[in-house]
Amino acid sequence: MSQVNITSGGITTAISKIPWMLFIIGFLLVAEYLQISLEGTVGYSFITVAVVVLFIEIFKSGDVTPISFLLDQFWAVVSVILASGLLTYLYFVTGKEPTFFHWIGFAIILADALLNPFNTFRTALRNFDVPG
Repeated sequence: MSQVNITSGGITTAISKIPWMLFIIGFLLVAEYLQISLEGTVGYSFITVAVVVLFIEIFKSGDVTPISFLLDQFWAVVSVILASGLLTYLYFVTGKEPTFFHWIGFAIILADALLNPFNTFRTALRNFDVPG
């Protein structure tokens, strides 16, 4: 009798362990702390990074182990809380209106929090051969 072991490793394991949405929030926090304007090249670089991070997060949501799903949901909720806090800080404390680039970042964070559970559920149904 032969035994087959399947292990994954490498880049997909590293990608799945990092809460990527925190990079978007970190980018916005660093830009605010260093008083860097998001207009021009910096803003477009931010949008590029945010879209790449969204694709990485959607790729990650295809892993349907219970612990990875729970951690993904935990970080999605934390990201929404932190983004809401940053939005509140910008508007009420500093008196600045969030720019177009801030709103794009917040929209991508919300899209991640809303779309990833649906993608995970769809992947689980496909893996378990549930007709639909």
